[in-house]
Amino acid sequence: MAKWYKNDKDIEYFEITFVELINYSGNPCPVCDNCTKDLVGYNDIILIPYANEAFCKLCGTKRLSKMKPYPDDIPIKEKLEQFFREYFNIKEREQNDG
Repeated sequence: MAKWYKNDKDIEYFEITFVELINYSGNPCPVCDNCTKDLVGYNDIILIPYANEAFCKLCGTKRLSKMKPYPDDIPIKEKLEQFFREYFNIKEREQNDG
């Protein structure tokens, strides 16, 4: 089940399973958008709506630490984040500690 987080830079991200990623993307062989590691079998995939990318845990953690929202991107960032909260049926009050 997808878990929703928000980092200290106000960037939302999700920890999802490979099955959730396959169901969303329709891609039966997902890979990390950074290192291209095969994500099949992983249950700690980092999905970052703002980047519209999914990462292995190591690459996702690094990516989140370097990201920052730009003022011109805020409407797009918020729209993508809302879309994925709705897709995974998550209410904002359900935020996990991260």
